[in-house]
Amino acid sequence: MKITAQDLYNYTKCAHRVYLDVHGDRAERSEASAFVQLLWEMGLQNEREYMEAMHNHAYVDLQSMDIDSACKRSTELMATGTDIIFQGGIKADNWVGRPDLLVKHTDHRSQLGEFYYEPVDIKAGKGWEERRRDRRRFKSHYAFQVMFYREILKRIQGYVPPTARIINVNKEIEEFDPQEFSLSFQTALREVEELISGRETSEPVLGSGCHQCHWYAKCRRWVEGTRDPSGLYFVGKVKFDLKKVGLANLHDIAEMEVEDYVGGPRKVAGMGRASLVRMKERACVVLRGGPAIRPGYEFPDIHQEVYFDIEDDPTRNLTYLFGLVVRERPGVERFQYFLARTPDEEEKVARDFWRLLAQTRDAVFYVYSSKERTTLKRLMERYGLDGSVFERYVEQEYDLYTDLVVKYSDWPIYSYGIKQIANLVGFKWRDRDPSGANSIAWYNEHLKDPSREEMLQRILRYNEDDCRAMIAVKDYFQAHSDKSVSPEGLPSSTAR
Repeated sequence: MKITAQDLYNYTKCAHRVYLDVHGDRAERSEASAFVQLLWEMGLQNEREYMEAMHNHAYVDLQSMDIDSACKRSTELMATGTDIIFQGGIKADNWVGRPDLLVKHTDHRSQLGEFYYEPVDIKAGKGWEERRRDRRRFKSHYAFQVMFYREILKRIQGYVPPTARIINVNKEIEEFDPQEFSLSFQTALREVEELISGRETSEPVLGSGCHQCHWYAKCRRWVEGTRDPSGLYFVGKVKFDLKKVGLANLHDIAEMEVEDYVGGPRKVAGMGRASLVRMKERACVVLRGGPAIRPGYEFPDIHQEVYFDIEDDPTRNLTYLFGLVVRERPGVERFQYFLARTPDEEEKVARDFWRLLAQTRDAVFYVYSSKERTTLKRLMERYGLDGSVFERYVEQEYDLYTDLVVKYSDWPIYSYGIKQIANLVGFKWRDRDPSGANSIAWYNEHLKDPSREEMLQRILRYNEDDCRAMIAVKDYFQAHSDKSVSPEGLPSSTAR
């Protein structure tokens, strides 16, 4: 069976998806989400815009051809030394690739002659991304695709250049060192071959990105039906290490003697006593079917509560909405927002929001994750906003996810996202399909047709509901602050 660059891309997200895309029952596969369709459209649009800007450069366009025809024609064009081939095809045995660009260079000879070809992909995002501690890394899913094309070209022409490149969403060339990915790429390529051939089947691993996958419903049913360890919050791929030592399902984890797995032959790689205890507690919670709330938390005694949620589009590096529900006391609440109707309005909206922050002193800002803080810091640096305002905001911020939900509770679900937790405490969104990814899709629908005001209104309703979902979670914990509950059968370490 054919192996493609898309298989390598998918592997970086989920190995089991690679297997299911070939061997899975198509009847169990759902339609692509609105956000995934948006990414496809943005990728195609970015390619079109880049090629239109290349009007001064001669190139041969093969995008209308099927892959077999494109491979045949590309072979002919490369043999004659065509400068640039758009959407060409290359293959070697069962490896088949369709790089966006095949670019001729004359600084080194190859088996084709006094020139060689380099594969370059046009992406709808940026290749280099910021990580913690000011470190940058190149996205592996971009790198693996380009390296796959390089492997094919190496077989065709006997040479590839020492560096690899993409063209990012800003039409900029980004370069990376293929050697930094060499070992991980070769491992991925071998595993992809095993999965596609059917010699390896893999297993589902539930995680935060699964909701966008067309196999999500099938995988979730399997995880819940088998009581798989990845049905626990924060387990993910660690489940394979658990299974190696005999912890094959939630019952095994709930009944384990923690000390047996702290050291010795059954030690779980990378997990200490505290992590194992918490995992055991979570398994008991899932099997029981109800949450466990631990004592010890408290909320700021401040008159004004602000529930704050940002909507942004990382594919455009754009923040388009700051939404807040301000509560003076229970029952007295108002929704306030700062909306950039176009990307050009981002700076103005950010400055308007900054003025609000400067004027809001005696308040607590409730958020759900570190996203708001990191986004505000990035906007501050981009537009030269007042750093003292940001520092005071940080002092006023209360992260309900990190400082409350994760620290003081366990829930019978694998994800502790706001949608999942708020749903369990009885909150319901007004939209039929609420998600941050869909918010991005709706915003882009508005950009394509600004007359569609209903798209903006849908985003505002969704954002307001996100803020009110935080109120529901906070109020739930407030109501249980003096009567913390724990599941039956948990060890005494739970009540700490």
